Amino acid sequence: MLRIAIADDHQLFRKSLKLLIDSFGEMQVVLEAANGKELLENLNTVEVDILLLDLQMPTMNGFQTIPAINKAYPEIKILVLTSLSEKETIKAILGLEVQGYFTKDADPNELKEAILKLHQHGFYLEKKLASIIETQIENQADALVFSDREKEIVRLILKEYSGKEIGNELNISPRTVEKHKDNLMAKTSSKNFIGVVVYVFTQGVIPIEELKI
Repeated sequence: MLRIAIADDHQLFRKSLKLLIDSFGEMQVVLEAANGKELLENLNTVEVDILLLDLQMPTMNGFQTIPAINKAYPEIKILVLTSLSEKETIKAILGLEVQGYFTKDADPNELKEAILKLHQHGFYLEKKLASIIETQIENQADALVFSDREKEIVRLILKEYSGKEIGNELNISPRTVEKHKDNLMAKTSSKNFIGVVVYVFTQGVIPIEELKI
């Protein structure tokens, strides 16, 4: 059973989200908070696997909360809930050390899949938000060059292949797969693999159509 925390200042939205998540059967909301301060004050009372975090909250917003969570509870995966699409905000979001992004106006039925994929694969990027990012962020003149093997690794990860399955497909060991993933994160200056995913399609390395979500 996945343990979920929700931090959002809109009580009606938060309560509705809790009811929806609790209905999924494979996860349960174990903590609610109206802001980052309240969240941090109560996280030591319960174990949490995934945090659904709003960015715009009073007292302590999502941008302030994320580094505090990463420092005190690095094992918690963060799924940002956002309704923001402004260019500068998108750039700020991409600089956050989180594992997933989900827009608030998405189909509620997609949320279960988003949470499960975040848990299973370590990252999640809703395709609608990916499209917004793709249209709003300019390609960099000094974009990195990726080898064919690196592109194939990313493609197979986007197809949700496990490390063992990627190794079998490419005739390499799972350890070598992990080495490639580490190298890709270092190459793109990413703290986690979602940073690699965002980079490869915003820079045109891999078409957004290959983002399997």
